[in-house]
Amino acid sequence: MNIPPAIEESNRLTVHRLTRIAVALALIGLIFSYPGAISSPYSDTGLDGYYDNQIVERANDIESIEHSAVTDETTVYQYDKLSPVAKEVFDKTRSAADDSFTIVLCHEWTLTCDEYYESDVPDEFQYGAVGHNVDEHELYTVVEDEGEAYVLQTGALGHADGWDLSDLPLVISSSLMVLLVSGVLVHNTIKPPEQSGNGFAAWDIGAAFLIGTFALAVPYLHMWDILSVSWSRRLITGAVALGVPAYYLGLR
Repeated sequence: MNIPPAIEESNRLTVHRLTRIAVALALIGLIFSYPGAISSPYSDTGLDGYYDNQIVERANDIESIEHSAVTDETTVYQYDKLSPVAKEVFDKTRSAADDSFTIVLCHEWTLTCDEYYESDVPDEFQYGAVGHNVDEHELYTVVEDEGEAYVLQTGALGHADGWDLSDLPLVISSSLMVLLVSGVLVHNTIKPPEQSGNGFAAWDIGAAFLIGTFALAVPYLHMWDILSVSWSRRLITGAVALGVPAYYLGLR
């Protein structure tokens, strides 16, 4: 049974309208409800040094330690008694050229993590910032390994704000551009593009889908060193700023 062209065209318009509304709502939800859109996969406490690890003294044994922060109340661990993640953090610290290592945390919403989740942070060591959530003496631990003693300082000795707001304009602009794409979809729902002659009626849907997919992929592109978050935001901002006028002038 052949479907009359008028009915087929009407069905196609209906499908396009429903798809546009669904994609527009998805993009709006992406910006306002999902923290992983166009963002870094890594968590920032806003306090410099919060998850730092630094070996501040190496000694032949505990009795030889001279560091003033080490007292009879300082916790002492045998290396082979540490948890696997504590061993890993300690090993990365003492094998570093400057005897320091910073734990980088992934947000819990990430599907995969090449660093650490907050639940992975070793319980043996105390992290934080003096003047914020810990006292100075809590940040020192002694680890003994094969006769040697290591004084490990974790966290930050001072309470210094470390928020970096330099990318805020890019965060705002890229988010607004994604919302602009939603606006185009809503406009095309109310006033559908011409269906005859150009064949470009659903380009807005395809472009919006690509923008949404890219926004979701940004944290992992950054994690895998493919593209930085800043450059991803620039690409979205530039692509939409140039693409929307081109769409309206040439394709719609």
